[in-house]
Amino acid sequence: MNLKKLLLFFLLLLPLTAGAARPHRSVSSSDVSSIISEFRHCEGVEVIRLGRMGTALARGVFHYADDGDEDMQELGRVLRGIKGMAIMDYEDASGEVRERIERRLTRALSGRELLIEAKDGGDIMQIFGRLDEATGTVRDFVMHVPGDGALICLFGSIPMEAVSKISVR
Repeated sequence: MNLKKLLLFFLLLLPLTAGAARPHRSVSSSDVSSIISEFRHCEGVEVIRLGRMGTALARGVFHYADDGDEDMQELGRVLRGIKGMAIMDYEDASGEVRERIERRLTRALSGRELLIEAKDGGDIMQIFGRLDEATGTVRDFVMHVPGDGALICLFGSIPMEAVSKISVR
């Protein structure tokens, strides 16, 4: 599954989902963080976490590294609204651990605001978040790809215009 194509597809469909009814809740960063904390020490599970200080440092690195590169400047704009980030890769975990992680994530994400679900053969990618039509941002962006054992969480707000510029290039 080509992640860049799926992200671009998501960005193109996002305006269509904006008018949909919103009975669902947004993803809770504490729910997802507790799952990541619970499994981060398991064999085969890799976790990267950045809190406010880490994301501030990342923004600083992108600010000084851009050298006029438009992609780096757009990435810097995307990171500006991010307050925290967590990435969990559990592809290499044992079947039992993967199953436990999937059960916990399914429970935590159930009833949350699903922005889009893309299927490619047997692969599924789910993107959760809260679309703010007034500001053109997505808050608390969570991408879950169960088949690849991947979870990517960007907590804060992401401007859709900046993300679409990065995706198109």
